Amino acid sequence: MNELFFKIAFFGIFFSFAYVMTHYSKKAKSHAKEQSERIRQHNKNEVPLLLKLRTVFGIPFYTGMLIWTFAPQYMEWSALPLPLWVRWAGLGLGLLAVFLNAWSHKTLSQKLGTDFDPALRLLKVPALVTEGPYAKIRHPIYLAFLLMQISVLLLTANWFIGFCGIAIITAVIAIRVPEEEKILIEQFGDEYRTYRKQTGNFFPKFGGNE
Repeated sequence: MNELFFKIAFFGIFFSFAYVMTHYSKKAKSHAKEQSERIRQHNKNEVPLLLKLRTVFGIPFYTGMLIWTFAPQYMEWSALPLPLWVRWAGLGLGLLAVFLNAWSHKTLSQKLGTDFDPALRLLKVPALVTEGPYAKIRHPIYLAFLLMQISVLLLTANWFIGFCGIAIITAVIAIRVPEEEKILIEQFGDEYRTYRKQTGNFFPKFGGNE
């Protein structure tokens, strides 16, 4: 019974998280483009290495997730004997991730309007967003993704699925974040440099400059 509950919780967290991105993608003016054009534009502006890493870790992640769901006996080799309270903690982290993801997307949408498209990153934006979660941290969406993948590890109690998921977001953070910051510095100059001094990458800054 516990396993069924955690599977339901897992998919509830996973699809709620994905729904947020889908919802705001549909509001973007770029959504009017054909899907093939959106994919082409995304791949054109994405870091090539990241595209490869997302494939390398993404295929086994989703494959493992499906096997864990429908034929769990074939994923027992990578099962973790986590205590019940740890898996409940995973549910709490997942709910926090969904909340932070929704709050961040709502803030960006309110500030940028239809220019904001969650599916298209590494593009110039019309304004620097410093409200909501962005008042304290610069990359709350990536933090939400990281929390969500840790939640996946704990809810599935499977190190293979957890490792692949965390590897994906770690690659995104390590490769894409520096590129985004470089673009924002080029676009907003001293305004962004000042903002960087006042905020943390993923956690609030308490004293001192970066």
